[in-house]
Amino acid sequence: MTEAAQRRPKRFLLLLIAVGAASLFSMLFAPIEQLLPPGIEVPRIALLVQPAIIVAACCALGWWATPKLGLDAPVLGALAEGGDWLGALRPMLVPALLGGVIGGIMIALFGIAAQEFLNGRAQAIDLPLPVRVLYGGGVEEIVFRWTMMPLLALPLMKVRTRRGSALLVANLLAALLFAAGHVPNLLMEVDMPPSWMIPAVLAANSVVGLICGWLFVRRGFEAAMIAHGSAHLISAPLLFLLA
Repeated sequence: MTEAAQRRPKRFLLLLIAVGAASLFSMLFAPIEQLLPPGIEVPRIALLVQPAIIVAACCALGWWATPKLGLDAPVLGALAEGGDWLGALRPMLVPALLGGVIGGIMIALFGIAAQEFLNGRAQAIDLPLPVRVLYGGGVEEIVFRWTMMPLLALPLMKVRTRRGSALLVANLLAALLFAAGHVPNLLMEVDMPPSWMIPAVLAANSVVGLICGWLFVRRGFEAAMIAHGSAHLISAPLLFLLA
């Protein structure tokens, strides 16, 4: 990515919001109502209204912030503007899939180490694999990479930090926040986790986050989405075969 980029048109933003909404509403196929306190019943789709607003806001914030740092989503940009989206996809595909392999191995290693505590899953509810792929590669990447990374980097640029250094620090902070977001799920699944488990889940998810952030900077936002989604695809058969 260059150090300056022109902001994509509003139809790009609408397309990105549609992608985020599709990945979020994949949660309709997961029993998310089980997370509610006993005795409270709310329709599953109603639980997604507020997250949908947050995702749309994140899309808009990233749309405003990313051009200031020379970051982009070239495939979605080409689709929105009638360009060569396949040409934009090709350079990022192999690095993104390699990143997904590394991320998938990290997820699988944690799952194997913690299998006796997790009962086959690392979250409080059982998420089908397609939901994990879509939600991780869509919603989580929109929140932590598309939005959080540039918003963390821009203040550093204001105090005359070089762009590369600002993005490096922002990637690290976003990856740590992404990893920390997985700890509450772990605590809901495991009442008394052993001392090594929380550092392990932080380490595994930080690696995934750092890879996705690096791909975002070097190849484009879709590379981060592909890497994150494919990490779940790769970890599932590894866990099945080795756990």
